[in-house]
Amino acid sequence: MNNIEKLYNSWQTVFWKKNLKNYLNFNTDKALDLFLYRAKKKGILNNIFYGIYSFKKYNIFELACKIRKKSYISLETVLKDKWVIFQYYDTIFLISDDTLEKNIDNNIFKFNKIKDSILLNQLWIVHNWNYTIATVERAICDRIYLSKNYYFDDLSGVNFELLKEVSEIYNKRVILEVNKLIKKYA
Repeated sequence: MNNIEKLYNSWQTVFWKKNLKNYLNFNTDKALDLFLYRAKKKGILNNIFYGIYSFKKYNIFELACKIRKKSYISLETVLKDKWVIFQYYDTIFLISDDTLEKNIDNNIFKFNKIKDSILLNQLWIVHNWNYTIATVERAICDRIYLSKNYYFDDLSGVNFELLKEVSEIYNKRVILEVNKLIKKYA
């Protein structure tokens, strides 16, 4: 099996350059650079961001989580997908260890910094094959943590027991706001 077949069989669409060296068993950086140069020239791979390569068609969420290692998709991206808010956002919102905004390939990625004790807690974070994403309950708590008294359009699809459980990893203000939401909507 050649290296391109290995990449296709990996089920990934976005790759870190440093991981490609080990995955494709290149002995030197020069050999990897030559492979990447040829793959780009043939139109198989694109260098879409420093150290990140992708196929022409790639998973946008996979790219989002590769920009910052410590990150997961959350906030308005999850909330609008689960119909908790009705506003439309083109931006992909993530929780991360740094505040950052990147525009890559006409997509905007907004990373919101959160304390490591919360960021690294895996409670109600879903690990899909190529990316990590918050459940709706976790996304609600993330948004409350970052924005006091945030308005949610429809909480009818939310599991309030899980919401209460997730809120316990945040500060007292988040716990209080979640308890108010539960009293109001449960």
